[in-house]
Amino acid sequence: MRASVYALLSLFSVACTVPGYGDSSEEISAAEDELIGGTPALESQYASTVLAPGCTAAKVGPRHFLTAAHCVDNEFAATVSSSYAPGQIYSVSADNTPPISPYVNLTIQQTYIHPDWLADCAAALAGGATDCGVNVLNPGHTPDLAVVVVNELSPTIPAASVDGAPVAVGDPVVATGYGCEDPSGSGGGLFKLQNLTASASSTLNHPGSYVSGSAITDVAASYVITPGYAASTSYASLCPGDSGGPLYRQSSTNLIVVGVNAYYTFPSAPGSNPSQTNWHTRLDTSARYSTTSWLQALGVSVINGGTAPTCTDAVKNGTETDVDCGGTCTADCANGKTCAANSDCTSANCVAGVCQASGGTSPCSTLCTSPTVFTTASYNSGNLGTGARCFETTANLTAANCGNFASGRTFEVNNTVVSCTGGNITLPAKRNGGYCFEASAGNQAWAYFSTW
Repeated sequence: MRASVYALLSLFSVACTVPGYGDSSEEISAAEDELIGGTPALESQYASTVLAPGCTAAKVGPRHFLTAAHCVDNEFAATVSSSYAPGQIYSVSADNTPPISPYVNLTIQQTYIHPDWLADCAAALAGGATDCGVNVLNPGHTPDLAVVVVNELSPTIPAASVDGAPVAVGDPVVATGYGCEDPSGSGGGLFKLQNLTASASSTLNHPGSYVSGSAITDVAASYVITPGYAASTSYASLCPGDSGGPLYRQSSTNLIVVGVNAYYTFPSAPGSNPSQTNWHTRLDTSARYSTTSWLQALGVSVINGGTAPTCTDAVKNGTETDVDCGGTCTADCANGKTCAANSDCTSANCVAGVCQASGGTSPCSTLCTSPTVFTTASYNSGNLGTGARCFETTANLTAANCGNFASGRTFEVNNTVVSCTGGNITLPAKRNGGYCFEASAGNQAWAYFSTW
């Protein structure tokens, strides 16, 4: 639940140790801890914003979370960090009041960083930079943008849409984040927001700014600019933890994302000042870099930006691992097709990136041992106890449901993780003529599933 709090904005603590683009390391160190300003947040506002590991993110698709590239990259190798590799756990929460609870533990299918960010990172390293932190890359103004795609659904968190229509100067927007709350950089963990209006590029031309001349136009072509608290006490500034947080269009009914928290500028006096401007990566079709189409190709929900890829367009796109199968598509891939995980394959057996035969003849072959077998379509497991359990059937099932699988305990159907919040399950394709139901061990003895 989101409690009403005074919403004070902040920004990031990572990737801020490399001096770059005219600012000193002392200025960076002082500036990254600034936070002033805010308005109260209502319980139901902007519920697509989540607290993710070390950063803020937004759910923008059934299994898609939008965040900043510098939140998930390996800045020493121009790659995705190993912490965000396939199979790693991505824990998110839409709660507001510390200690944050509950978290939803999701399994990463793939993490995507905008290719221009990775290209500039590689160029920076090749040019002798010790890393490609955000201060090194921002002179290129590349999109600080990433998408984490997970295997499981998270039905309790609503999905926002990305708006491909540009943000005009003066448009009302809302900055959000889970960052720190006071000038020392402490007190983070509350969901915070601030109503702002998009600023003209000329606001970047201020004392202490490290962008000038044509660079001002370049920045505005890549980022939505909003005013920081140093510009007026009616505004708010970003700080550690807000990185990756969504910038929304102001709306009483729709969750529409138009930017991602990325960077900022500061006034001339370092050490005790919040930001003069805040930068949010542009996501629209008129941005300097192609962000809208890149997000569409990953399966992100996009409006005002053209036709998004589908799982029936006979083209390998979006999160698909092969043409119209795998990834977040309902259809799993046949043997011989490309895969990234077992869940991409009808056989539930992905070997070296290729779907292969399961190596058995029953639904639970190679998945679990000594399964409980049931033969009728209508079946109720009763309470599963606390140990790991598996069941198999070759009955023709119409549907299934499951419930009471609290955080940490998972349920899989034919090696595909499903959400067990009491709702009906969309069954995956049959495996060896039937279905294998697997419940991991956990403390929720009252967890159950049923079929019909």
